[in-house]
Amino acid sequence: MLQRMNSRPLPEGFWDIKDWNDFVWIFMNQDPQPQFEEVNTIQRTKRLLPYNHRVMLAASVYLEYIQGQRGLPPQPSYFKTDPYLMRQTYKLALGTFHYIQVIEDLLLDTYFYSSYVQVSISNPPPSRDPQFRQCQSLVAVMLYNLKLLGFKAPRAYQCEFGETVREVQEVHEALLRFKTKFHAAFARCRIKCNAYQEDQLMSNDIRIRYKSCVSTPRHVRVNSLRRNKDQVIMTLENRGYTKIAPLEPWTPFSFYCDPLLEQLLVFSPDSKDDLTNFALVHDGSLLLQDKSTVVAASILHNMISPNGPSSNDDVIVTDIGTGNAACYLAALQSKEGSVLAFGPAPDATEKLLTKSDTLNASNVHIVNEPFLQSSCKDKIFKGVRGILCNPPSSLSGVVDIVELVVEEGEKILPAVAKGPCDTASLPRYVTTQYLTLKHALSFPKVSCVVFFTRSIHPQECEHLVRKVCDELSESSDDSPFRLVPVDSAVRESVLTNDSFYHPLVNMKNIPTDISSKCLRVMPTAELGGFFVATFQRMAVKSSTILERALEKGTLGGDPSKGSSSAKKHKKNKKAAKKLKGDSAMDPTTASMIKVRGKSRKSAKRK
Repeated sequence: MLQRMNSRPLPEGFWDIKDWNDFVWIFMNQDPQPQFEEVNTIQRTKRLLPYNHRVMLAASVYLEYIQGQRGLPPQPSYFKTDPYLMRQTYKLALGTFHYIQVIEDLLLDTYFYSSYVQVSISNPPPSRDPQFRQCQSLVAVMLYNLKLLGFKAPRAYQCEFGETVREVQEVHEALLRFKTKFHAAFARCRIKCNAYQEDQLMSNDIRIRYKSCVSTPRHVRVNSLRRNKDQVIMTLENRGYTKIAPLEPWTPFSFYCDPLLEQLLVFSPDSKDDLTNFALVHDGSLLLQDKSTVVAASILHNMISPNGPSSNDDVIVTDIGTGNAACYLAALQSKEGSVLAFGPAPDATEKLLTKSDTLNASNVHIVNEPFLQSSCKDKIFKGVRGILCNPPSSLSGVVDIVELVVEEGEKILPAVAKGPCDTASLPRYVTTQYLTLKHALSFPKVSCVVFFTRSIHPQECEHLVRKVCDELSESSDDSPFRLVPVDSAVRESVLTNDSFYHPLVNMKNIPTDISSKCLRVMPTAELGGFFVATFQRMAVKSSTILERALEKGTLGGDPSKGSSSAKKHKKNKKAAKKLKGDSAMDPTTASMIKVRGKSRKSAKRK
């Protein structure tokens, strides 16, 4: 019988649990020991320990969630104390999912499950049967980790908290008995697939994503509602970080200020774990936020108030998500302007309210209903002048999916795990995006709309904008929306040709009149991919105002009130036709002409 090493006391009757799901629930919700404390200096010791039992168990549960075999599991308690193990859990679950077909072939080729049953029959079985068939996800995760180690026998999976899990240890021992068979089966699999390198066993888009995210930096936004940028930089330098120029090579634990976005800091890839557990992040002074959302929010703010640093107008965010974009718009707006954020999940409203209080974003108001169910004529929207239209997308432009999951939560794991070229769910996303954009353009008081999506598929980007623009051109609205070019300064600062994703996107059928005005950023090792299109309401012509006034009878009386009124209406209509070609005349000038004409007639009568 296998013995447990250095195990701490567990709940009474813990090993008598027969249901695998109950076992996972109890173990993942235990508090780790000991708790980590906040330190004032960077922990520079590189941790190369093998995955511990907690990581193995949590990764197997998230693998089942990605595959659709269970609902969203509870977040393990050690996530709050150790960001390194949190990232390793996501990496292990996603890596196993991407190699799941190879892993299943290895288990079938070596007769792992059936061989274990034969051994149990021929020899006295252990007193506690691990029931491998009930925890196949744990077997797959641990076999994937064994492949990463070159099918070599590592030391025992001892948890850093000084505990081991009996079920995990027994699976580990069983896999080590078959390590030679697994190694031979993996070699045969590579020969069969003609894979010179191991990553060639994955799909092409997944392999390109892994290649791009090796050295992805971490973008962090300074929350100006709590601290200014100089105070944050001073605190970082006191902690041990080094400030460098934007074009300088990375040094250990370094950062630089983004040349375009004043409140954005870019950190070296080795500082991700330290930043997640940093005090400035916990108190809301720093916010882990992707650069693409900061760019989209900045474009909208510059369109609303091009001449001033702040605006009193209200802004709508169609999908609040994690609240990062809404809180950044709140920092850009003045205290008089409000940010209306739509569509929070039923269980996330309280969390978002707590986050807005932590970030000191008091002017963010959460609307507990989907944006598509709102009425554009509601009185609460009378002060809205801009809309950030960010409906759900395929997230195919995201490079570092682990950091995205850390930023936005585990709910997006099934969407980002399928790869950039997965098109099965595109029709659903395109329909939602089209309806959301059309509804945003229907608000009568809105002057500008920014459409933003983190996707590289033309169906979600240029083709969708092309369809909306065609419908706008056929509209009979006097002041319709028109697609306008994105700010040239923003375009020049983020565009790059150094991307591995160009072969994955078919750019042949993209209309040039749309692509020249929109902003498409392909994913690179420095920045994820995204798409931005800007719509602005055109001003009403003076001739249109005159014709509308004549139809209402405000310039010459009502045509139905006798012949004299009809003659005046006819005369004024001829005058309006003469003024129709003069687009520079405004309503004030037209009213002055009307007053002067009346004064001349009154003088003649006298």
